[in-house]
Amino acid sequence: MPVFLAALSLGIGACGGATPDAGAPNDSADPGDSAESDLSSRGCTPTSKRAHALVLNVEPTDASGPWTAALAHAKSRVRVLIYQMGQGPILDGLVAAAHGGLDVRVIMDKSQEPVNQKYKTALEAAGAKVLWSDPQFSFMHAKVMIVDDATAIVSTGNYAATQLASERNYVMTDTDANDVASLGKLFDADFGRVAPDLSCTRLLVSPINSRERILAVIAGAKSELLVESMQLADSAVRDAIAARKDAGVKVRVIVADPSWIAANDDAAKFMTAHQIEGRRMLAPKVHVKSILVDGKLAYAGSENLSQTSLDKNREVGLVVTESANVAKMRDTFEGDWATATAF
Repeated sequence: MPVFLAALSLGIGACGGATPDAGAPNDSADPGDSAESDLSSRGCTPTSKRAHALVLNVEPTDASGPWTAALAHAKSRVRVLIYQMGQGPILDGLVAAAHGGLDVRVIMDKSQEPVNQKYKTALEAAGAKVLWSDPQFSFMHAKVMIVDDATAIVSTGNYAATQLASERNYVMTDTDANDVASLGKLFDADFGRVAPDLSCTRLLVSPINSRERILAVIAGAKSELLVESMQLADSAVRDAIAARKDAGVKVRVIVADPSWIAANDDAAKFMTAHQIEGRRMLAPKVHVKSILVDGKLAYAGSENLSQTSLDKNREVGLVVTESANVAKMRDTFEGDWATATAF
């Protein structure tokens, strides 16, 4: 199998693993390849082919369009995991859905209560059920909306119109049945305060499997590794990026300007020490969390490249494999690289 697919299979163990059907491998087959093929065919690996391609939108260009389009067609229920809600069309759409009698359920980050309380109150007044996040997580940092068990929207950014207008983010509309089902299971488990069953999923979920899967994405780079991330703070992620540089991979990194994210001063020192090309960008703000590998696949999600995000938060991300989407992300990176400032 391709090297980058093999690397990503390393993350499966954190999700519970699986075995092929009895008798499937024959004496001449490689059992490892058979098991991997079985997992992939059932949507259990990050790079499993989706029945329907992701639709990728780029912020701030596309604003609230992906969410409002999905909400406009909602018929029965909407489920949301969100760090910060915020004023704007997304909140308005959720309030309208709840007023219209739909089953609207939302989990908001408890640490952001000063920001989120007024939106919680507005949603509850409309008839929505809103919970503060489980205290087992340092932050409920995921950004997920599931509409009618048919469409899911996974983003790197929050829902306030002002943030959508000023930040670089990706929005992925996902209609693959396996992905939507996994996201529904995750939401329902978090809403019920029980452990989710993610034994077979494409998702990257903190603190369950995102660290292994993100490190596998990075390790799979053979010619080019492009990172655009609000933060670059986790030591294992930094070391994995440096290892690719040392292996001859062309590595470039864009992070948020240190005037906004002070920790990126240290990230700049790390990149300089390892001779990694790094730049900072102030406008639009780098809120995105993305990794592109060899022009073939990419990661995008709520997971920042920090220890807290990978090990202590509730986070959700996806691996993007569709060539058109990867190309759009690469074009976005190149545009940002051209306007960013070298450290």
